Amino acid sequence: MPSKATEDAEPPLVIEEAWGSKHAGPSLSSAIAIPTVDNYTNATSIAVRSETLPAATFDEVTVHGIVRGQSETISVTDNGTVRDTTLELTVLETNSSGTLVQATVTETTTGNPVTTGQVEIGSQSAALNASGMAVFELEKQPSSLIDGQYVPADWWRADQLYSAAEDRATVPPNYPTFQKLVQLFLVTLLWFLPVALAVYGFDYLTGGAVLGLRDNP
Repeated sequence: MPSKATEDAEPPLVIEEAWGSKHAGPSLSSAIAIPTVDNYTNATSIAVRSETLPAATFDEVTVHGIVRGQSETISVTDNGTVRDTTLELTVLETNSSGTLVQATVTETTTGNPVTTGQVEIGSQSAALNASGMAVFELEKQPSSLIDGQYVPADWWRADQLYSAAEDRATVPPNYPTFQKLVQLFLVTLLWFLPVALAVYGFDYLTGGAVLGLRDNP
C-alpha cells in the first residue's frame, strides 16, 4: 500500500469480511480480568474496501495482526501475593523392587496443605490431593538419594500463587532386622546340627581312624 493512515485520519482500507474456520471464544481463569469474544474466525482470507484509494494502488496488501473487538486498558497493580512453600519427602517403604515415597507440600508460614500444582521426582509427576500429599512408587536405582521438586500451578490458572520448593530424601540401607538375623541363625543351626552329629557319630564308631576327629587310645 503506498499510503499510511495517521492517528487523525481514517484508515485507507476497511475490512469488509473475513473467511476461515469458526471457533468458540476461549475461557480464561477468573484471575485474568480480560473479556473474551463468544465466537471468532481464524481468518484465511479477507475482503477489504477503500473510499479514498484507487483499486490499482492496493493490488497487494500486507496484513499485520488483525484483532476484532475493542481495546481496553486494565490495571496491573495487583500482582498477587506469592506464598512460600515447603516440600518434604518421606520414604515409606523400600525393598528389592523399589521405594515408596510420600511427598507433602505445605505453606511455610501457616503449615496449611497446598492442594494445587504437582510434585516431580525424576521422570514421574503427581498432582497433590486435598491433604497436600502425593505418593510415588519408584523403581530401584543405584543412588540412595531421591530429589524432588514442587512445581506450582500456572499463575493464570490459580487463585493463589505459590513458590517452587525442593527436597532430598535418603533411602535407608536395607539391612536385615534383628528378628530376621535370629531366624537365619536358627535355620542354619537346624540344617548343620544333624550333619555335625552324623559326622561325629561316624568318627566315633570308626575310632577316629577315618576322619581323625578323635585321638586313638
